[in-house]
Amino acid sequence: MEQKKLGLILAYRGVNYGMLLQAYATQQFIERQGFKTEILEYTRTSYKHIRFTPWLPVYAADEFLKKIKKNKQKKTEYLDEVHKNNISERKTVSNKFIETSLTNRRVIKGIEALEAAGKEYDGVLIGSDQIWPPDAAFGNFTTLRFVPDSINKISYATSLGVSSYPYYCRSSAAQFWKRINHLSVREEQGKRIIQDICNIPVEVVVDPTYLFTGNEWKELIPEEQIVAGDYILCYFLGATKEHKTLARKFADKRGMKLVSILSTESVSDIDLSYADEIITGRGPNDFINLIRNAKYVLTDSFHGVAFSVINNKQFYVFYRTIVGSKNSRNSRIDNILNMWGLQNRLVLNDATVDEFSLTDINYEYVNKLVDDKRNHSVSFLINALGEC
Repeated sequence: MEQKKLGLILAYRGVNYGMLLQAYATQQFIERQGFKTEILEYTRTSYKHIRFTPWLPVYAADEFLKKIKKNKQKKTEYLDEVHKNNISERKTVSNKFIETSLTNRRVIKGIEALEAAGKEYDGVLIGSDQIWPPDAAFGNFTTLRFVPDSINKISYATSLGVSSYPYYCRSSAAQFWKRINHLSVREEQGKRIIQDICNIPVEVVVDPTYLFTGNEWKELIPEEQIVAGDYILCYFLGATKEHKTLARKFADKRGMKLVSILSTESVSDIDLSYADEIITGRGPNDFINLIRNAKYVLTDSFHGVAFSVINNKQFYVFYRTIVGSKNSRNSRIDNILNMWGLQNRLVLNDATVDEFSLTDINYEYVNKLVDDKRNHSVSFLINALGEC
């Protein structure tokens, strides 16, 4: 029997560990089901890729005003040599990971070439990360509009990345969601948004990184000791100094070394001083091993939580943005904590070190929840793939 061919639309361009690892997990899982995969690297060459609707000018005007406001509020950040070198080194190791671990990438330029490619596959899958923000509704790539009606279209664990969709994106969003044969998202909030806009079936499944157990991840990425001795690991993407100060107090209270993975997404003036050891220029494999060998993990990252749970680590998580802010993505953290019954691992900005939960996570209970949700997600994905 001829091997079936699946086109993949994945978020992986950049240096974010979670983004790279969820893309890797998606391709690895699907290829283990016997499919030949191609990751589509699409570059637009004109505005033909945009879906023109009466609402498009409204969206464009709103985005323009937001950009002006953001530029007025933006503070000029000075990057010292350590931060500069970290970004440069992270790009190098991330590109190496993409080259060696994300295989069969197909470069496609222009909407005509994309539409021609869409006819070649037995199915096309879009997967995970924040691929469906509101502006995606006006495009032809991540909406799978380029894929013919006759070809199986799958969304696996796609994230909307927002808590609501603006009114001017809704009709375009409904149009593309209704064409997807097997629709799943990563968060309950995403399901609610879609079903509020167009009442269609939507499954909530786990992020692709959860499709593999901790032991299976060890087969994919072997264990390695990066930092000697016992340590507490900080993986903060945001710049909130209060989180880093609390982390320092937490480490002092436990008499343990504090290790920090330096962020490429933000800068604060205590980045290089609050921890005992600063990790720079490391790739996704090292990120996983730093979590595996930590005694505690402190993070404001969705995938920081994900790999803490997968590796049965004691962790605490912080919101990256202010509670109630319009563009908050805190719902992703809320959703995953609710899913695993770990709401008490959330640390709010006004907390003190004495308010950290001293009770260890009961991973016997959590692992059962993870196994159940993983099994449900695997069943959804295998069933969807079976219709290719």
